Amino acid sequence: MSSHPGKSRSRLLSLAGFVFVAVSLYFVGNSLSKGIRESGGLENLLDFNPTMLALSFLLLQLHFLACGLAWKMVAGHTGGRLGLWRAYAIHFLAQVGKYVPGMVWSAIGKFALSRDSGMTGVQTGHALVLETVFIVFGCLFVAMPLVSDAALAVGLGSTEAIVLAVAIGLFTLSAVHPAVFGFLVRLAGRVTGKRLEAQRVPFVDILKTIPVYVSIFLFVGFGFWLLALGFGLEIPFFPGVFLYPTAFGVGYLVVLAPGGLGVRELVLVWLIRMAAPGSEPGIAELVAVAARIWITLGEGLAFVISLAIYGKGTRSMFRLLSRKEPVAT
Repeated sequence: MSSHPGKSRSRLLSLAGFVFVAVSLYFVGNSLSKGIRESGGLENLLDFNPTMLALSFLLLQLHFLACGLAWKMVAGHTGGRLGLWRAYAIHFLAQVGKYVPGMVWSAIGKFALSRDSGMTGVQTGHALVLETVFIVFGCLFVAMPLVSDAALAVGLGSTEAIVLAVAIGLFTLSAVHPAVFGFLVRLAGRVTGKRLEAQRVPFVDILKTIPVYVSIFLFVGFGFWLLALGFGLEIPFFPGVFLYPTAFGVGYLVVLAPGGLGVRELVLVWLIRMAAPGSEPGIAELVAVAARIWITLGEGLAFVISLAIYGKGTRSMFRLLSRKEPVAT
């Protein structure tokens, strides 16, 4: 007897994601190993500045707080009423799902927690689609300063690349217009297995959320720049502050890689080499790996804090996150 087609497809995508991540991490690890040998040993690459590392972690907390504010605002656009700390807890409790193969667990977790916090299915589904559009647009916005140099590095014309990036950004932003938003909400419902309906939100109100999402990426980009300095990697503030948000955006779009694992590091190594071509061998790979540890430790701390804020036991929380019951709108 053949298995369910949906389950077979999910297993195939999970396997493809695992292979993709493994290959990406192999290339990063192999490049790091080669750089360590060329530099004469790992100790020659390690050059810590505790002050810069501490400041980078402080900026990371501001990034996390902005993430909570963004979910609060997006939920408010669709009629949901969440406090800042409740929205913060929902966001970071659901974040653990991005590392689970299957691509949709973070969204499903956020859906369940938001429903548990008083939002309707329509409001939550609408907010999830809005959030996705804003993340993509925010990444594109902060990547714009890198487009010209990146295009030249791969042999493309810088003017054409900038025009293309602007066009993609405007197209992405148009997705939140009521004229096309209903289609995207229904598509998201099919992907997550939830019954979703579009709720009209004034386009002008939606645009007011853009600065918050831009600040999310600028905070984490500034934090990464300080982290790089803390490891002895001298990158100019411009374009250094835009490197990590750009790599994050690419990893976000490559849905086969859970949490952008491997992809983000590969892109980040390439961007660092572009921004600091005279850096020591291996330092770009070391900083890319350090950045993954940095963001993961920060998210782990935010998850623990969020458990306390949400006020439910771990077992009850994971039972809620894994719930897939039909949604009454």
